[in-house]
Amino acid sequence: MKPRGYGGSWIGALAAAVVGLFGFGAPAQAGTVPVDQAPQAWVTYAQRISAHFQAALEGEAPAAQRFHAFLEQRMQPDAASGPTGVPVVLSIRTWIGATGRVTQVEFAPFGDPQAEADLRQVLSAQSVGRAPPPGMRQPVVVRLSLAAQL
Repeated sequence: MKPRGYGGSWIGALAAAVVGLFGFGAPAQAGTVPVDQAPQAWVTYAQRISAHFQAALEGEAPAAQRFHAFLEQRMQPDAASGPTGVPVVLSIRTWIGATGRVTQVEFAPFGDPQAEADLRQVLSAQSVGRAPPPGMRQPVVVRLSLAAQL
């Protein structure tokens, strides 16, 4: 059984953000391509990555379940101050190999080594099924908004 978030499901909160936000390269790097200037093939491929990440985060794999438990724990209300988990946005830098497998993911640490390892394991186990389009710059940046649905 999937863990439930504070008043709702973590699945919906993660899925909406993964599908909705992505970019190419790190925003401050020269040579990056904003999503509104990227070729449609790149945008479509980034959406494919997002869909695979969404499916993985919704999965029953032990690492996905531990990551959900971590999120639920962060959002448990504290009697004095309300929910302890502040909504977090993670930028996941993702590299995809010639076979379509995720070869590397990077993100800034968020303070829990086990949860970070679980997230990395879940996302790194993905294959998007085909190679990136010709000329597509990497890494592809996918932003995850980690917040409970109320």
